[in-house]
Amino acid sequence: MSNPMIESATKIGKSSYDTMKELYAINTKLIEQLVEQQFALTSLGVEYTTNQMKLVADAKGYKDVLSGETTITSDFSSKLQGIARNTLDIFNESKDEVSSWLEKSAKEAEKSITEATKSIPVPKVA
Repeated sequence: MSNPMIESATKIGKSSYDTMKELYAINTKLIEQLVEQQFALTSLGVEYTTNQMKLVADAKGYKDVLSGETTITSDFSSKLQGIARNTLDIFNESKDEVSSWLEKSAKEAEKSITEATKSIPVPKVA
């Protein structure tokens, strides 16, 4: 292999590695954010169950339980919607990042291939 071909192959390899590192970073960020939402959801479930137990323990009658349950459920529903909205925002942001990454990667690949073909010697026909 000629020196220009080796240099082109090295450039393409480094570019591919850098591109994969960028995708890995996007995926890592996404997973971290989704795990945070999962923890929030788990904490909300624990909070909801704890509030129900406390309500039943402190209630003086079924009317207290019903009105307290309405309050607890309303609060739970509101917080659950917030978690769902956050999760949707995370997915939308991630979709935009991956789309941008893909466009950038395609342009870089095209550029690398064009440069690499310039370094390949064309055999002379006799």
